[in-house]
Amino acid sequence: MNVEIKEAGDARKIVNVSFDTDEMSEKGKQVCKELSRIANIPGFRKGKAPEQIIRKKFASEITQELSRKVSTAAYEAVLDNKDIKVYSILKVEPGEVSTDAPATIEVTVDIESDFELPKYEEFELTISPTDVKDEDVEKEIDSLRDQRASFEEVDRKVAKGDYVKCSYEGMLDDSPVADLLPDKPMYGKQSNTWEEAGQAKGLGIDAIAQAVIGMKKDDKKDVEADFPKDFEVAPLAGKKVMYYLEIHEVREKKAPDVEDENFLKSLKAENVDDLKNKVKDDLLSRKERENIDGKRGQVTQKILEMPDFPLPQQAVEDESKAIFQSNAQRAMQQGAKQEDIEEKRDELWKEAQVQAQARVKITITLGRIAELEKVEVSNEDLAQAASREAMMMRTDPQAYVQELAKDQARINRLRQDVLHDKTLELVASKAKEKVEVIEDKQTD
Repeated sequence: MNVEIKEAGDARKIVNVSFDTDEMSEKGKQVCKELSRIANIPGFRKGKAPEQIIRKKFASEITQELSRKVSTAAYEAVLDNKDIKVYSILKVEPGEVSTDAPATIEVTVDIESDFELPKYEEFELTISPTDVKDEDVEKEIDSLRDQRASFEEVDRKVAKGDYVKCSYEGMLDDSPVADLLPDKPMYGKQSNTWEEAGQAKGLGIDAIAQAVIGMKKDDKKDVEADFPKDFEVAPLAGKKVMYYLEIHEVREKKAPDVEDENFLKSLKAENVDDLKNKVKDDLLSRKERENIDGKRGQVTQKILEMPDFPLPQQAVEDESKAIFQSNAQRAMQQGAKQEDIEEKRDELWKEAQVQAQARVKITITLGRIAELEKVEVSNEDLAQAASREAMMMRTDPQAYVQELAKDQARINRLRQDVLHDKTLELVASKAKEKVEVIEDKQTD
């Protein structure tokens, strides 16, 4: 067997694996023996038929099996070759094979180029202080109280923070906004909708949220909304819209007292001190988790900042397609139409390629570090990752794992993801940490 490696572009090689006549003859004999053991030939027991009869009767089958054998041998030879580091085998072309002539198998591969690993032990990663102050605890408890607030109807003027049930209808140059924007009723006409006084929700109309302050139940008012020139809803950008507003109901938001028994019970706290301790522990864990995630993100960024190296072409192509499809799907879920995607296809494809190159660069670099550090993925690691995926998909973990076990490609992808995560954590743990200095803002 002879192996010849040729250049075929960046990070791509063509490997010609050649077999001489003697090697092909020997493999042909192996094929004949294997066929003889299973072939039914009149006058002969299985395995006893002469080779020449086998060759004559199963000429086509012998050629096919011979082609498979030399292709497999070439495949293995490429993987075992120490002169290249194979990332993926793209194509194996056996050509014509015969038992009495030499053969050359052409194998096209994408490789991992040689590159210098960053000195990741010297990475300096910024982390935030993990100390939890009393005011942090109090702020979190206030947030918990706010989440469990009740809304009681009141008979008084609307104050900031109240919730108001109201109806409104907008007019733009004597034309109903609802007719101009049938797909965006929030800006045209609403009936019995709730607004927080003084606070526009999401894409809400700030003028209405402000106008309700000081009004009472059954009050009516004309409200002028002045939309900015850069407003995201083009027909309203730079326009003045007159809204007819009517108040139906006013509710006051009342948060439970911190000592309220039901409030403490909902948080599984025995008393206020117990609640404070739980909140403090939770905030501490949250900050530590944020630091871990932050360090992983910084490691990723530092890998991207290292000098570029040739990337496996097919890996970048496949990743680009996946990213493009994902981005296009997300855009359509957000309201984009198919024609919008087609119009921006070139731009979206270029963006996908940039993202794909980054992903492949990170994957290869982390894979090389994993080899160096002997990072391994155990069956337990895979099981835990599969269970997490199942919970995210809101499906039964056991059933999900059983389904996953039938798909080797999905298992390989999951293994790669776990290896990626474990290596990121390892690098982050080896790096130097620098605590971010956060200055207290002074108020006059």
